[in-house]
Amino acid sequence: MEGLVKVPVKDGLFQFTSPSPMLIVSCCSACGELVFPKQDYCPECCTDTMEEKTISSLGKLVCFTGITSPPPGFKGEVPYTVGIVEFPEGIRILGVMTEKNIDRLIPGMDIEIVMDTAFIEDEKEYLTYKFKPVQ
Repeated sequence: MEGLVKVPVKDGLFQFTSPSPMLIVSCCSACGELVFPKQDYCPECCTDTMEEKTISSLGKLVCFTGITSPPPGFKGEVPYTVGIVEFPEGIRILGVMTEKNIDRLIPGMDIEIVMDTAFIEDEKEYLTYKFKPVQ
């Protein structure tokens, strides 16, 4: 992976150049609703008053499951685990876990956001956010 250009799997999901990676959300200035990934219109009050912000890089694991069959178009490794993490700002976000063994995961455990390789293609390393248990 040395010499590969690092690029995000999708622009606007996260900031990965700062010391700790942060997810980018939209916050409605009219009603306070938080949305991930960011978008232009609030799904709660249907206004276009969304403002971009980042959220904490630490949260709590709500639930999780193991995936053994990849969805169509998936380019990562199988099996993998996905989880829903609740952040202090009140938003819950679904993401891939770094821990593949579900026996090592416990609802309520502390989780941090990390950057990891999603896949490599055309001499590019595509980065994504993942949820890692805090040891």
